Amino acid sequence: MRIIDGFGGASGCFKDRRFCKSKWDEYIDGLLPVRELLEADVSSYVFERDVLPVLEQVPLSGEKLYELYSSFEKVTEGLEERIRSVVGYVPECDVVLYLGLCNGAGWATSVKGRKVVLLGMEKILELRWTDERSMAGLVYHELGHLWHFALRKTETVLDSPASRGLWQLYSEGVAMYFEQLIWGDPDFYHQDRNGWLAWCRKNQDRLFREYLRRIKSGESVQEFFGDWCSFEEHSDVGYYLGTVLVRRSVAKSGIQRTLQLTLAEILALLGNYETDFIYDGAYNECGKDWHPVEA
Repeated sequence: MRIIDGFGGASGCFKDRRFCKSKWDEYIDGLLPVRELLEADVSSYVFERDVLPVLEQVPLSGEKLYELYSSFEKVTEGLEERIRSVVGYVPECDVVLYLGLCNGAGWATSVKGRKVVLLGMEKILELRWTDERSMAGLVYHELGHLWHFALRKTETVLDSPASRGLWQLYSEGVAMYFEQLIWGDPDFYHQDRNGWLAWCRKNQDRLFREYLRRIKSGESVQEFFGDWCSFEEHSDVGYYLGTVLVRRSVAKSGIQRTLQLTLAEILALLGNYETDFIYDGAYNECGKDWHPVEA
């Protein structure tokens, strides 16, 4: 695992606190060959309206900007050893702190065949995820995706809204499960602010029912994922539901089997929410008998 620090060079992307695209081009090209990927990712947005205002808050962020960097240093120090000691396998990848184009606070992807975790400073600042706890959750979560993809051997075809909705629930649940393992707390959710976790638990049965209804009807489940979306004014509810699903699967079948679930098996788990997923606190014990997984 390599840690790539793009914090220092980011200041050169601004002139009199105004974002300079040509300077950013030089900065990102010198950091990692991702410019075309990042530009394509935001091509559907209006740059001046959707991206530029967020970018131009970066040089105005003061202490929060330095808190972000301090948190990044603390979280990434000894990161590979920490992961290996808990789960036994560390995906070969780069963890990159950089100034992006509002591509996301965290993004697990591939660049020229190498796995990378991209951490966008501008989005981290916008979401106020600058403290160490939030940064840890963000980094662990994206690494959880890479860990899952590296260990998963089951082929999955996503060719419908239902299949994509099932996969999103499951894959985000696995990444959250990994995040909790590395943090060392089964109740750890980096989204838990202003009573978020308590609300999810209180409404768990109804949330599972609504998610299953949408899967069966082919409706969008986007409201359950992403900081820009919300279900009943609560963002990222799907991360909670996915985690409950995955932790129950681990308790029943073990982590190796859970990492290989098919879409039909995920649907069956989701369909049994009434008997399997009523919150009783028991799932907090899932993972106690964890055994390291090797690639």
